[in-house]
Amino acid sequence: MLGCRGRNFKFLKFLALAVLVLVCLYGWYEYRELVAVPTERLTTGSYYSEMPPDSHHHYLQLPVDHNDSSIGNFTAFYILSPNFEPGDNVIFWLFDNQQEAVGMLTSPGDFEYFENKIGGLSYVLIGNRGVSPTLFPEVYNKDGSINYSLAVNLYGSAQQIEDIETVRQDMQGKGLLSREGKIMLYGGSGGGFLVQQYLDRYGSHVSRALIESSGAPDLARQHNVTFASNLYKSNPEAANVYFALSQNEPEPSLAFMMFKLGLQGDTYSQIRVAESKAEGSTFRDKYFYFKKWILPPNNFPFVSSIISIPSEVEVKVRIYELAGADLLDYNSTSPTKINLMYEWTRVVLADFLKANARGIISTPHFSLNRSNYTGEIMVWSGTRDQDFSTQTGQWIGDSYPHSRQVVFNETHAREQYDDYYLNFRKAFFTTGMESLETLSYYQDSRQLNRK
Repeated sequence: MLGCRGRNFKFLKFLALAVLVLVCLYGWYEYRELVAVPTERLTTGSYYSEMPPDSHHHYLQLPVDHNDSSIGNFTAFYILSPNFEPGDNVIFWLFDNQQEAVGMLTSPGDFEYFENKIGGLSYVLIGNRGVSPTLFPEVYNKDGSINYSLAVNLYGSAQQIEDIETVRQDMQGKGLLSREGKIMLYGGSGGGFLVQQYLDRYGSHVSRALIESSGAPDLARQHNVTFASNLYKSNPEAANVYFALSQNEPEPSLAFMMFKLGLQGDTYSQIRVAESKAEGSTFRDKYFYFKKWILPPNNFPFVSSIISIPSEVEVKVRIYELAGADLLDYNSTSPTKINLMYEWTRVVLADFLKANARGIISTPHFSLNRSNYTGEIMVWSGTRDQDFSTQTGQWIGDSYPHSRQVVFNETHAREQYDDYYLNFRKAFFTTGMESLETLSYYQDSRQLNRK
């Protein structure tokens, strides 16, 4: 009896060991797949097996380089919203490459985030070049290193703007848009600047646009400020503590965590995590820091390691586009100069900044002509948005002839009054900026810029 039990115990040990080995092998395989350099993409006429073409999932061929047709095409896709109806009121919801919001959406649950913002409306989501699964092997050298000039060119937003326009033409040809092919635009943060870029080139195809919590590198340069806001404006105490710490050694992990807390408007925790790194801090302070740091979205070593894998190079390209010029000039010589975004992105983009110094890639600059766009523009800003100030929102709005700025006591994430925001957006997109319905939301007490 005891011998039988012994044999069973040995067998269970062997089985557990075998399972452990298989799990480790599978984990290693998945890791190798994650960090591998892309070597192929969809061939012409094919599609992703997880997302076959149907009335809501459309595939099309786009030029790899809109400036050089000899390079060939790649297979791209766009997705129509669950309640999509062809016609006039079609919204192109634009995301830039550092947002990585549009992947293979196949089930109703995949649309939950989008529906919470503009649910019930007809909107289009475009799979961006450079965002998984639409990867380009061309942007890597034979040894697996990044070809910086090709990455900046092929994954750059100028190519993405042409992709968006080609999708619009494809939809017009399929009868998914009105005969005139007019669309509306929606975008926030980096996607909000992408909206501005599209309007600069193809504004004649757009009837109205909504930009939320966004910036503008060109307008920032014109007004002699940074693209992203400096910390001192929103939290001077945190800026003072961080500056004192950073004089001894770089603090990218702390800066990244404070940056993420700032997106949530948590100024109290910003101060506490900074003070926890100071000499003489208590165990309780250090534990508070650890609780925040251990969360993957706040953990700079984890996030930077993800951004550094080959399939994430498009994130770096977009950050370089938006902040590269500022990073080349950035010098945190006082608490008032501390910019949390630049404190950690200069570490993430160290290879791009080096390529710039060697003359491989140029310093990014934008120069948009907003005065030519005569359609309706709404610009939403938050008084507690640590990324982009209400002043930036005003500059954006003032650059367009027919605009209105909307201001909330909000953070960058805009999550305080979800239902009110949803209905406000729907009123603007369906009835226009000057309609009584839209103006009723504009005059609501939660909107601080009432006139």
